[in-house]
Amino acid sequence: GSVVYVKINFNKRNNRMLRNITSLLLCLFLFSCSDLQDATKSIEKVNETQDLIINKLNAIDKKIASLEKKVQQGAAANKPNKKNDKPKADPNKVYDIAEAGSIVLGNPDAKVSIVKWTDYQWPYCAKSVGLVDEILEKYPNDVKVIVKNFPLSFHKQARRAAQYALAADRQGKFKEMYHAIFEEYRKLKANEDLPLEIAQRIGLDMEKFKADADDPEIDAQIQKEFDQMRNSGIPRLSVPKFLVAGKEPQGRDLATFSRMIDEALKK
Repeated sequence: GSVVYVKINFNKRNNRMLRNITSLLLCLFLFSCSDLQDATKSIEKVNETQDLIINKLNAIDKKIASLEKKVQQGAAANKPNKKNDKPKADPNKVYDIAEAGSIVLGNPDAKVSIVKWTDYQWPYCAKSVGLVDEILEKYPNDVKVIVKNFPLSFHKQARRAAQYALAADRQGKFKEMYHAIFEEYRKLKANEDLPLEIAQRIGLDMEKFKADADDPEIDAQIQKEFDQMRNSGIPRLSVPKFLVAGKEPQGRDLATFSRMIDEALKK
């Protein structure tokens, strides 16, 4: 007529297998006991055995966690750092890039040449237009800027814009077209022929302008400029890309360019 109430506590590793094993052991001990006192002692042994198992499992868990942490640390140490793996420009390397029929802004006979590759749909190229203007204003006689095209493949309208800009040059209006396209470059994505509207505003002969934009010689010039950078050995093919007296600047600001220009003029 006696009732035995057994309360078994499990820690957070309370899994089904452990409960089943404990229950089985408890039943076996209870059935094998002749009286309540033996049953109580058996239950105590079961609980002790359970605690021992749990403690060992916890110890194993800690060892596994420690090993996993070491493995993760080792993997992180061996993982290549993509930022650091990017090729870096050598500030002392001089690249010999031929003018090769490209547009020249400033004094054609200037002592110092700055080469600039550009893409008419890239925001940073648009931003750099002002920097070029500042340089030419500061060094009106000593610096010329050679503008070359490097239309990026994911800018679908950039190459056409370059064709229009070179077509405007045949009527002596490159600088006007160049500035106007970059002022409205965001509109090119929806309107590839935006330069036609600009051409009308700046007074170009529209029939000649359209014909020149489709001239294969102009497209060949763009491709030649594109290939010049691709085959130059410059480590990072990006735009705007500048070379000041053949060297790649480590900054894109007037102070950095002025320092390099002044050094080149001293030589």
